[in-house]
Amino acid sequence: MNANNYKRLLVPFSVAVAALAVMTAAPRSAYAGDVITADNWTEKAGFAPDLTTTPIKPGQLIWKGNYKKVAALLPVGLQKMVSKYELKMKLRKYERIHPSLGYIKATNKYRGKAKLIDNGNDFRKIGIKGYVAGLPFPNPKNGLEVAWDFIYNYNGDDGDLYYDVLWVSAGSGIEHQETWRWAFLMRTINRTDIPPIPAIESFKKKRIQYASITYALEPYDKKGFGAVYTRSLDPLDMQGHIYVPAMRRVLRNAFGTRGDTWNATDTLYEDVRGYLGYPEWMHWKLIGKKTVLMPMHAGLAATKNYKRNFETDKWPHWNPKAEWEPRPMYVVEVTPKMSDYPYGKMYAYIDAETFLMPYKEAYDKKGELWKVILTPWEKSADMNSLPETANGSLTLDFQSEHATITNIFKSKVNTGLNPGMFTINSLRKRGR
Repeated sequence: MNANNYKRLLVPFSVAVAALAVMTAAPRSAYAGDVITADNWTEKAGFAPDLTTTPIKPGQLIWKGNYKKVAALLPVGLQKMVSKYELKMKLRKYERIHPSLGYIKATNKYRGKAKLIDNGNDFRKIGIKGYVAGLPFPNPKNGLEVAWDFIYNYNGDDGDLYYDVLWVSAGSGIEHQETWRWAFLMRTINRTDIPPIPAIESFKKKRIQYASITYALEPYDKKGFGAVYTRSLDPLDMQGHIYVPAMRRVLRNAFGTRGDTWNATDTLYEDVRGYLGYPEWMHWKLIGKKTVLMPMHAGLAATKNYKRNFETDKWPHWNPKAEWEPRPMYVVEVTPKMSDYPYGKMYAYIDAETFLMPYKEAYDKKGELWKVILTPWEKSADMNSLPETANGSLTLDFQSEHATITNIFKSKVNTGLNPGMFTINSLRKRGR
C-alpha cells in the first residue's frame, strides 16, 4: 500500500474514532453554561415584576378613597380589606431578593433531577421523585411545578420563634391572647445551609422531612400545653404528640389533611405561612404571572408591642401596618382532591423570587370569599446566608368578621438547633 492510499484510509478511520469518543463521553448537562447566580436569580428562577403598566409612587398611601387607581395590582380580598375594612397601604419601591448562596449552589447542582409523578386524584401517593435540595423547578412551567417550588422554597434549615396570638373581632376588638414558642427543623433533609448537608441521616431513614415543637407560655391556665409533630416525605397526615399539663399525659394525634383548626383560631394547620399541606392533596392550576402589591419588605417590627404592627385600637382591630411593593407573583387556583375539605377552592399568590406565599384567598363551597391568609415578610439580615423572616401574620374570616393575629416578637433562623429536642421526652420536660 502506497502512502496516498494509506492516508485515504486513515481519514475516515480517524473520523469514526472521534465520533465514537463523543458517543461514549460523559453526557453534557442540559444546563451547562446556564448557571444560576445571585445576580441572575430573578430571571433564571422566576421573573421580575412589570413596573411600567401601573406605576406606583414610593411613600404613597392607598386607601378606600383612591384604591381603584391601583385595583389591577390588588386581589379581590385586598380590595375588600381596603374598601370595607379601611386598610391603608403605604407603598414602597420594589427590591430584588435572592436566596442563600448555599441554596443557589444546590439549585445548580441538582437542577433537572426532580421529576413530577402524575397521581391523578390520588392524594396519598407521593408526587415527586429525584429531588435533593435547592429549587426543584426553576422557571416553573405549570401550577404543580409552582407548588413544589413553594414547598421547597428557601426558608432556612431551622428556626425558633416566640409570638403572641390574638383572637380579634370587628365588634369587640381583642377577645383573648396567648404567648407561644415554636421551634422547628424546616429541613431535616434537603438542607443547604447548616451541616449536615443535605440531610440529617436519622431523619432521612425515617422519611421525615420536617419536625417542630411548640408550647404555650401564657396565660397561666394554658402554660405547658404543647405539641411535637413531624411531616413525612409521603403525603400523610402530620403525626404528633400533645402534652396536656392538667392530665400530665402525652396524647398521640394526627391532623392536617381535612382542614383541622389550629388552637381554636381562624387558622387551619395548613394555612400557616400560606399552606403547610402537601401538593399531592390539591390540584394546582396556574392562572397567570402577575405584578401584585404584596408585603415582602413589610417593615413590621420584632416587638412585644403588637400595636406597633397592627391597628388593634381602631376598627376593625386587625389591619396590619405593613408596607407594600409591586411583586412578581404566580397566581395559582388550588382545589382540594378530597370532597370533605372545608375550602371549595383557594387562590395562592406565590412570589416569583422567594417562592413564599405572602397571600392566599380561601373560598367556601358556594364560591363565596371566606378567608384571607396574609403573611408579611421582612428583609433578610444577610441574603447570602439567611432567609427573609416574618414578624406577624393575619387570618381574616370575612363571613364572621373575625380574625387571628400572630405577632412574632423574637425569632432566630439557621441557628443549628439540636435535633434531639424534637422528641416526646423533650415535650414532657418543657411542659412541666
